[in-house]
Amino acid sequence: MKLKKKLFAVLALLVGVSMGVRADVVKYLVLNTADGQQVIALADNPVMTISGDVLKVTVGGVEKVSTSLANVKNYSFQEQRATAISEILADGYNLSQGHVFMNNVKAGETITVYSADSRRVSAQRVAADGRVDIDLTSLPKGVYIVKTPNTSIKVLNE
Repeated sequence: MKLKKKLFAVLALLVGVSMGVRADVVKYLVLNTADGQQVIALADNPVMTISGDVLKVTVGGVEKVSTSLANVKNYSFQEQRATAISEILADGYNLSQGHVFMNNVKAGETITVYSADSRRVSAQRVAADGRVDIDLTSLPKGVYIVKTPNTSIKVLNE
């Protein structure tokens, strides 16, 4: 457990050092846990803390991740070239293996997916529990906009 704490201390240092980013590249911290994958933009200045055996990541005072260190499989830093569409980050969204997972969305709302050329390619209603899984794996690779009644996010389907 002490080794993981040391690794996360180094990770926190690297987050601070890696903030010098080229304008056309967006850097992310990708945290893989037993519960899934969390992607956090480094430009949002995430703050990582370890208390006991719990890792917490907050952005702007809002908790994005809270997990046991034993739950962490691995982490990495990734870069993506920025597109003409600005990054829009929102709470309650998780991207993993061609899926957009949403939670805390109002039941019955419609989630719509648009291609980069503004064509509607998919629409789905949110389940009663406020969760939805949008599967992009059958769509061609490219940039998509996932729109709820309250927000929009840009997704790169690779």
